[in-house]
Amino acid sequence: MRYLPILLIILLSFGCSKDSINPKDGQIVELFVDHYAETSNQRISLLPGKELITTYLEGFDERELGYTYKVRARTFYPKVPPQDGPNNWFIFEKVLSKEIYNSTEPFNISLKYNGLFGSGIAFAFRNQVFEYGNYTLRPENDAVKKQLEEVLLLRSKLESDYQYAIKVIINAEVIHDPSNRSKGYIVKSVAVQ
Repeated sequence: MRYLPILLIILLSFGCSKDSINPKDGQIVELFVDHYAETSNQRISLLPGKELITTYLEGFDERELGYTYKVRARTFYPKVPPQDGPNNWFIFEKVLSKEIYNSTEPFNISLKYNGLFGSGIAFAFRNQVFEYGNYTLRPENDAVKKQLEEVLLLRSKLESDYQYAIKVIINAEVIHDPSNRSKGYIVKSVAVQ
């Protein structure tokens, strides 16, 4: 009995907590937009805690790779959520700050996408250029170019072998391309695990 007040306080503190990861429809929020993006991950976090979100930011067309942003956005919940997408997303309103990302430390991006109907290779080779969505992948050397070409050969295996597709991890270690900072990466290495 003497622990009952303490238990009550603990239960009430959980009941009063705000769910900051799921803001209400129409709520204005601040988001952190990272210096890079992946095909199925815009790398967006909810501020102030920088909690990575799994939905997307609509209408932020001025985003450039190699810069971090703090933006204001409005939470949107459609009346009928799509069956093949998130039940909510954010609609861009305004850039609050933009800072150049100066680090030369490599970071990883996934070269595989996972979709509702399967997995696949997240880049293509067109007109002698490796394209990663709207971005360019520039191999650091011929060995890395060969690694990228070998990954492209896995496309049919990913499409036909479901067990392989869900287990395999295909990453590239990259840096921002100084000669094409906002539109490309230099690929330092590729790993298939």
